Amino acid sequence: MELLKNTLNRFVESGQIAGCAAKVVRNDATCFEGCFGYANREKGTPMDADTIFPIASMSKVITVAGIMRLYEQGLFKMWDPVSEYLPGFKNPTIALEKPDGGYEIVPARGEVTMRQLFTMTSGVPYAGSDTAAARIQNEKGDEYLAAHGGVMPDTRTYCNRVGELPLAFEPGERWMYGFSIDVLGGVIEVLSGQSLGAYLKANIFDPLGMADTGFFVPPQKQARIATLYQLHEGMKPAERDYPTEKPPFESGGGGLFSTVSDYSRFAQMLLHGGTLDGERILGRKTVDLIATDHLTPRQQATHSWDTQRGYGYGLGVRVMTHPEVAGINGSVGEWGWDGAFGNWFCVDPKENLTCVYLTTNLPGDHYRFIPKLMASMYAELD
Repeated sequence: MELLKNTLNRFVESGQIAGCAAKVVRNDATCFEGCFGYANREKGTPMDADTIFPIASMSKVITVAGIMRLYEQGLFKMWDPVSEYLPGFKNPTIALEKPDGGYEIVPARGEVTMRQLFTMTSGVPYAGSDTAAARIQNEKGDEYLAAHGGVMPDTRTYCNRVGELPLAFEPGERWMYGFSIDVLGGVIEVLSGQSLGAYLKANIFDPLGMADTGFFVPPQKQARIATLYQLHEGMKPAERDYPTEKPPFESGGGGLFSTVSDYSRFAQMLLHGGTLDGERILGRKTVDLIATDHLTPRQQATHSWDTQRGYGYGLGVRVMTHPEVAGINGSVGEWGWDGAFGNWFCVDPKENLTCVYLTTNLPGDHYRFIPKLMASMYAELD
């Protein structure tokens, strides 16, 4: 894949990114694998196949796969209220925005359902988003940390606390990217009786041989973590400390670390209908459900990011519905997700292909890079 190699090289050589790693598998054979630039420019550490990346929101698809194993066991239904599993979500309220910038707390007409968590239509915000509900979540989070010496609560406790806070809108009213998949991580803990990390290790990471994937990076592997770089500040390295042991809060929405080879195995499992090398993680029809567009026309109208042009939204994943709207020479039915640091992956059943691209960008600037990556990759298919 010379075109793809040239495109990724150009990202680095033009100074747009510090480095990246990518792997494309088609028809069960690796047709492209490459590492470009630096894992740490200041130390001259080259990007390589063993580099460990914080994968941010690419964690979400792993959490979705984990909880869908519990769905297959008949332990919950899609339309169940979340409060059946996390009582903090009982009797929800909404922070209703006012024209003067204030808000009013009003009762919600209905409860958040499991399906709404999967499809990002729950109204549960991210603390950093620009809504009254997010500002309240920020304030309450700061108050909790101040009262507990800066230590986060455990996953189930945190998810219950979020459930007690106001929503941004009536559940199901529209699409809004938020904390929903993290809440599913809390539900996994309730239904499985295990911590989220232990559950994912036993049910996904170990069966698939994903030895470098988890919510922390042991001390002996810390030197392999790629440095994040501030793209708009002259490629300034971001100073970050990463956990060396299990953190109290395991973020199913954004807390995992992984490598290109590990995540490629996860993507291949999804491409093959839930099974890889004889290990069954999910059923074929379950994977089909994940990769189906679930948004109503009203919800789709608010699904308006640049990177989502031409896509619907399934269970924690984008789903290509109109390549001509996306302006991408890809396939109807291509699906996957990305992460805040520029990371991205896709599963394309029509072409029997997966692609995993990991990088170190702050901000991710996906729309600046991913359409170019996709154009080069798809141009080279027979």
